[in-house]
Amino acid sequence: MEMPNSREVILFAHSSSKQLYTAVLPIPKQRSHSDLVRAILVEAQADSANLSGVDLAKQDLSALDLSGLKMNSGKFDAADLGGAKLAGAQLKKASFEGAKLPGADLSGADLRHVRLAGLDLQGVNLAGADLRHADLDGADLRGALLRGAKLENATMRQANLEGADLREAIFTYCVAKGVNFTGVQFEGIEFYMADLHEATGIPEEVRAHALRMRCEFGE
Repeated sequence: MEMPNSREVILFAHSSSKQLYTAVLPIPKQRSHSDLVRAILVEAQADSANLSGVDLAKQDLSALDLSGLKMNSGKFDAADLGGAKLAGAQLKKASFEGAKLPGADLSGADLRHVRLAGLDLQGVNLAGADLRHADLDGADLRGALLRGAKLENATMRQANLEGADLREAIFTYCVAKGVNFTGVQFEGIEFYMADLHEATGIPEEVRAHALRMRCEFGE
């Protein structure tokens, strides 16, 4: 039986502070780079380490439990986050260009100023997430869970929210031009001065409420 290497040290550099996060793990010789990245992330998350600015582009992070991860301004471009648990994670200004997020749990995550434009976010759990100033233009949010999400000043032009749960969401100053709201759950949503030009699928009673709250429909 082949014995694993004694120990290997993996380092993650913080792009902003230039500091290094170090973890020491037992590493079998056959362990892949992807395995190492996954192991170090689990270790860092357990240590409540601050990984702000770390570049995880193109990494396989699927099904990892990274709840509470501290990674503001991190890079997840083209990464596979399918089924990953990032509940309560600190991801302000993180980059997700081309990332895969099917079934991901981002409930309660800090996603302020995050760019999620054009991504497939079907069924993603964003309940209670802070999406203020987030870019969701053209995103596919069909069936997404957005209950209680903060969407102040977010943009979601031409996004598809068909069947999404927007109950109790804060939808103020949001730019939602051309959004498909068909089948959305609106109970308790907080509208105020949202741009709803060319939006479709909004029931009349919800539309009337939005108009009272100074939302614009372009009529």
